[in-house]
Amino acid sequence: MTILNKTLISAAALLIMACGGMNKKADESGLYNMSMNSPEGKSTGGAFKEESADQSGAKQDNTKVSDNLPIEKKLIKNGELGFQTNNLSETRKKIESALKVNGGYISKENSYDYSSNPTDEIIARVPAKDFDKFLNAVLDGVEKIDYKRVDIEDVTEQFVDLEARLKSRRQLEQKYEELMVKANNMEDILKIQKEKELIREEIESAEGRLKYLSSQVGYSTLKITYYEHKASGFNFGGKMGNALKDGSTGFLWFLIIMVQLWPLWMISGLVWWFIVWLIKRSRRKKQTA
Repeated sequence: MTILNKTLISAAALLIMACGGMNKKADESGLYNMSMNSPEGKSTGGAFKEESADQSGAKQDNTKVSDNLPIEKKLIKNGELGFQTNNLSETRKKIESALKVNGGYISKENSYDYSSNPTDEIIARVPAKDFDKFLNAVLDGVEKIDYKRVDIEDVTEQFVDLEARLKSRRQLEQKYEELMVKANNMEDILKIQKEKELIREEIESAEGRLKYLSSQVGYSTLKITYYEHKASGFNFGGKMGNALKDGSTGFLWFLIIMVQLWPLWMISGLVWWFIVWLIKRSRRKKQTA
C-alpha cells in the first residue's frame, strides 16, 4: 500500500469519527431538550427525571394497592317481631336477661290492657354484631310466631361520601383561616368570616349525619310485640263486675254533667216560678170577680 493510499484511509476514518461525534452530541442535545420541555424536566431537570419516574411509578403502585383494599361495609340492621306467649311477665324477664347478656337496652316500651289479649311492646337496641344472637334468644321457646321481619340497609356509600366531604371542607376551612391571618382590611376579614361560617355549618351538618349513621350501624333496633291470649267465655261474674264498675262511673259522670248545667237549672226554676205566679194571680182575680 502506498503512502497516498494510507493518507486517504486515515482522512476518511477521521471524517467518519467526527460525524459520529456530532450525531452523538445532537442526540444528547435532543434528549436534553425533550426532558426540559416535559413537566418533569421543568421541575426536576433531566438528570433527575429517571429517579422521579421510578418514585412516581412506586407511588402509583402503592395507590393501586390501597385502592384494591376492601372497604368495610356499613350496614344498618333493624327488625320487627310479634308472637304469642303464655305469660307476659316471664317473657319480659327473658327479654331483659337477653338484653343484659348481649349488652343492649330498652329504648321504649308500651303496655295495652286488652280484655282478651293483653299486649306488651318493647323497642330494644342491641349491638349490631349481637343482633342475631339476641333475636334467637327472644324466640327461644316461642311456639307461635305471628311475624318476623329483618331489614338490612347498606349505607357504605353514604359513609364514604360524608367522610370525603368532611375532609375537603376541613381543608377549605383551614385555608380560610390562613387567609384570615393575611387579611389587611376589615372588608376582607368580614367576607372570609362569612365564608368560614357557611363551611362550618356544612361541616357540623355532615358530622351530625355521620354520627347518626354510626349510631344506627353500631346498634340495631328490634321492635318486639308479644301478647297473652285469654280464653273468651261469657264469664258472668267478670261481666257483672265490669257492669257495676261502668255503672258507677256513668253515674258519677251524670252528676258532673248536672252540676255543669247549673245556669240552665236556675233559668228553668225562674221560668217555672213566673208561670206559677201568673196562674195564682189569674185565680185570685177570678175569685174576686
